Amino acid sequence: MREVKLSPSGAFDNAAREYRHITVAPISSSMGAELVGLRLAELTDEAFDELRHAFWRHKMLFARNQNLTHAEHEGFAARFGPFARDAYTQGVPGHRPVQPIIKEADHRSKAMFGSGWHTDSPFLASPPSITILRAVEIPPYGGDTVWADTALAFRMLSPTMQDMLRPLKVRMSAAANMATQEKVSGKPLAFASDESREAALAGTAHPLVRKHPETGEEALYVDEVYAIGIDGMTEEESRPLLDFLTRHITQHAFTCRLRWEVGMVAMWDNRACLHLAANDFDGYRREMYRTTLA
Repeated sequence: MREVKLSPSGAFDNAAREYRHITVAPISSSMGAELVGLRLAELTDEAFDELRHAFWRHKMLFARNQNLTHAEHEGFAARFGPFARDAYTQGVPGHRPVQPIIKEADHRSKAMFGSGWHTDSPFLASPPSITILRAVEIPPYGGDTVWADTALAFRMLSPTMQDMLRPLKVRMSAAANMATQEKVSGKPLAFASDESREAALAGTAHPLVRKHPETGEEALYVDEVYAIGIDGMTEEESRPLLDFLTRHITQHAFTCRLRWEVGMVAMWDNRACLHLAANDFDGYRREMYRTTLA
């Protein structure tokens, strides 16, 4: 007889550390925290260093009432390092690293940009490390973003499974996502250039278990949108493993959820979590802007 699945326990550690210049309030036991009472565009170097520490720890941070301009958004993001090349857009005029993500009120589609569990642009040879997203206009309800902690998910696997996964490489491509988006919308998925489209289709292989360059923490690097196979395995061999890992990562216990507010900014570490944008606000406009770091 099959037993009822038990809730994972024993490896949760999302408690806040004490800082001198910032205040952090976790929003779940798995990941995610709020930055309380600060202005991102005006952080001192000491406060920014503490923010970086908190960011690596919690994997997703958000701050309310920021109302950043494009220039402030770009300037804050640049403190983390050079910008990544975006595969989908050319950015806004005068601020190329700031990319619009807008869904109009009259737009109806089952395949919204970002609506499946994914990490940003993993089909690139050098995928983005950090994404910083800000809200300008949001629906009265719906449009939440959910994250899942891929490092916690890896820790919760058996040692035998961990050892089996470490040598593997997962192949990431936009081919399946592109086909789905174009089938639903009836038009080609927009890319920044023909070169970007070709690179997205060709894809690349990455370690399925990645070691974080700042913390040394191991995390799973696999999702349901872009992972198309495992190098050296047949489709029949790799697909059940990829499906299991995605279900494992995205179980409720490993997630946190954010209800957006106008002026809010959220940032997350693509090397240590997946995210999903809920496509549940037809009839309302949603205007967001993001930057990604190399």
